[in-house]
Amino acid sequence: MHHPTRPPINRLPVELLQHIFLFVLNNVPENPSIFSFGDTCISADFASPPLLLTRVCHLWRDIAHSTTAIWSRIHVALPGRIKALNPFLPSLLEIWLARSGRRPLSLSVVSEQLCYSRDTEARCLPWLRPYKSGADCRLLEILLSVRGRWETVDIMSPAIYDWSDNVDTPRLRTLKCFLREYRRFNAPNLHCLHIFSRNDFPARPALTCKDIRHLRLQHTSVNAVRFTSVIFPHLETMVVDNYSLGSGDRIDTVTQPRLESMTLPLTSDRREFIDILDGFHLPMLQKLTVVVGELRPLEVECIMAALAVATCHDPTVDLKMATPPSEVDLDIAKPLLSVAKEVAVCGKVLDLLEILPGPE
Repeated sequence: MHHPTRPPINRLPVELLQHIFLFVLNNVPENPSIFSFGDTCISADFASPPLLLTRVCHLWRDIAHSTTAIWSRIHVALPGRIKALNPFLPSLLEIWLARSGRRPLSLSVVSEQLCYSRDTEARCLPWLRPYKSGADCRLLEILLSVRGRWETVDIMSPAIYDWSDNVDTPRLRTLKCFLREYRRFNAPNLHCLHIFSRNDFPARPALTCKDIRHLRLQHTSVNAVRFTSVIFPHLETMVVDNYSLGSGDRIDTVTQPRLESMTLPLTSDRREFIDILDGFHLPMLQKLTVVVGELRPLEVECIMAALAVATCHDPTVDLKMATPPSEVDLDIAKPLLSVAKEVAVCGKVLDLLEILPGPE
């Protein structure tokens, strides 16, 4: 009698199959999605791992269920105004989280109504108003029940406004959210913060979020960038994607005593760029990265003027642009060597010897 043999991959040791499952999950930068949305319905996302792995065969299902690491990352899209969820879907979320054991969680939460694309950055929609959705609240309750294991959290949802003002997350280390959401967290171990906001920072920092080391501001103002010296005194790196003049009183003199790396875009309003650094005391700054659309003498003059009104010790200036290095006139950037320890343009480091006068 013929007995079918197992597929070769199923002859591998269980530990090796677990590593393969982990490689599949970790090869995708986004957290795996639990739900799939249609025009009028919501269902479990069995077309993608890790749920897909449970549908291949009994062996794979048993191995997947016992591999806690593949369940420690999850993307939850809140259905918003869609009618009440089938009871299976909240139960699936509870089961998913239970299968992660006691592992730290990487969590991303987004509302479908934000028109959010996982391939692009989230957009701030100031006209959007939060509302209570029974489906959303049930899913958020489940996620909150495991908040003690949150380690990396990405929240882009107005439904979060219904949460408590004090969300205790003792293991949280990385947070990406809107400004008003950030203020709700008690996160004493939070070190990395990415904020989407068009508003200035509040006058008082969150008491348990004062040890931020790495900060990224997506939509901000000149005043907010300067105010980081008050609310985040331990910063080591800061990245600003875009900014405007904003409103409110300007802090004339500010100090970031530990900041080592700073990234700023150079907008068409060059005065704003200079205003950010004017009176900024940066004793530990080692690298200033400037994102420019086009490298011209005016941009170089603006950077030199900004460094002249800041207090720093000849940092490395790194110029980033979309233009290929072969199409950039590097001579334009050479004056920066008079105020910088080193200058790089699109990854190419300028050689000081090239601009020194030769022997007579």
